[in-house]
Amino acid sequence: MTHDRRSARSLRRTLVRYSFITACLVGLLISVILTMQDKGLTAAQIYSAVGLNLFASVVFALMFAALTSWTQDRNTQETIAEGFEELGQRVTQSMVRSNHLFLPNRQYDALNPTNTFGDSYNGDMTVDLEATGFFAFYGPSARYVAARLLAARHHPQQIRVAMINPANHRAISRRAADRASWLKPQGQPIDRIERDLEEELLMNLVSLFDCRKICPIEILYNDDTAVYRYVMFDQSVYVSWYHSPRSAQMELPESYRFGKESFIYSTLRMDLMRKFEISEHKTVFDAAHTDAHLIAHLTELTGRATTPADLARWRTAQIHDSAEFRAYLTSLRRELDYRQPQPKSDDNSG
Repeated sequence: MTHDRRSARSLRRTLVRYSFITACLVGLLISVILTMQDKGLTAAQIYSAVGLNLFASVVFALMFAALTSWTQDRNTQETIAEGFEELGQRVTQSMVRSNHLFLPNRQYDALNPTNTFGDSYNGDMTVDLEATGFFAFYGPSARYVAARLLAARHHPQQIRVAMINPANHRAISRRAADRASWLKPQGQPIDRIERDLEEELLMNLVSLFDCRKICPIEILYNDDTAVYRYVMFDQSVYVSWYHSPRSAQMELPESYRFGKESFIYSTLRMDLMRKFEISEHKTVFDAAHTDAHLIAHLTELTGRATTPADLARWRTAQIHDSAEFRAYLTSLRRELDYRQPQPKSDDNSG
């Protein structure tokens, strides 16, 4: 293939040379014949005319070469500039598509909660929750999910929560080992941390059950490995990386926000939907259910008897545990309302 292309190029160059030489010879022959038609011209006059024409040809050639070079340079520069501009536009468009597909549009630092739980993270999540019809949580423990839903002004129409099964002692042990590095439980024996986590999971179920009047609450019990968690809305997903180097010993891990057009959002949403579709370890709480239904479910789930006193204890514990977070959300909500531009009123007094 390469040899054929070289042969074709060589043939084209040869044909160009022969064509040029032929044109020059034909032109020279015609000029000689025309010149010889004038019988009154002497040899000196012919030589003088040839010299003048040669001089004029040189001047014309110089002017033509300069003009052609300038025009060619301008055309070359414009062609190169247009090519680079088109290439730049393609590269920019490709980068924008790649950014939307693979890169987060926001990043949130890891922290330990004090008087804040991460203003930018919770502020963005509150705004997204106000505009969503779908809400999903996937992670080891849905500790603050109920408090966030109850504090929202706008309630979604579909809620799905995937969390560790309170009866899955291996998953609880794995997550408890991760929590042992936090500041609060440092120094506590691991079995104490495991018991506290099991109680937290049961408390979460009770708090989610109490949200059933918002809309049916779908619960999926999974064997979560506590590597990451995410909160999903119609327009975005917030992914938290528990084992990020910046999340070491931090109760609230480093997090990222991805838009609905991203690869992460599409993949996680499809994966969540299929898990709820094929898993047998799930339940639904709706407005028609009473505490008796919850007691029966928890008894079956944990394999030990659950009493109304247990529900009361978990409800009290949940109120106490989420009190600071609920107060923080209320304060954050007021701040967000203050930041929003107020609509201008029409002045018709004049």
